[in-house]
Amino acid sequence: MKNQSITDSHLRSLEEILRKQRAEILTNGKTLRLDFNIDKNELLDEVDMAIADIERGMKMRLGNRESLYFRKVEEALLRMKNGTYGQCLQCGGSIGVKRLEARPTAELCIDCKESAEKAEALNAEGRKHKSLGELVNFKA
Repeated sequence: MKNQSITDSHLRSLEEILRKQRAEILTNGKTLRLDFNIDKNELLDEVDMAIADIERGMKMRLGNRESLYFRKVEEALLRMKNGTYGQCLQCGGSIGVKRLEARPTAELCIDCKESAEKAEALNAEGRKHKSLGELVNFKA
């Protein structure tokens, strides 16, 4: 199946989606920061403190996830600005309109993404870990 070329109309529509996502993340990020403070006087016992720690950890993970996605949105908007949006960063081919509609921040065409996911699945058994850049041995 051949990828459909991205038209100016598609590009404008996807840019609008990305800008809305960007604004939403900025709004959510402010909310998450405001909720981070916990009054230690309100914590009655160890259970309350443990629950507060769990909630704080969840907020941090959500904030980190939002931060990473925000960066992807910003990078996609930058690629739009410099005219490389819709081009696979790995092979240089077209990402395809349908994929971009499903995931406006996509950086790889479907073939390259599938290859990357297969390679990533191989990393779990002591091979080079993608994010750490070093050998990881999970066996005791």
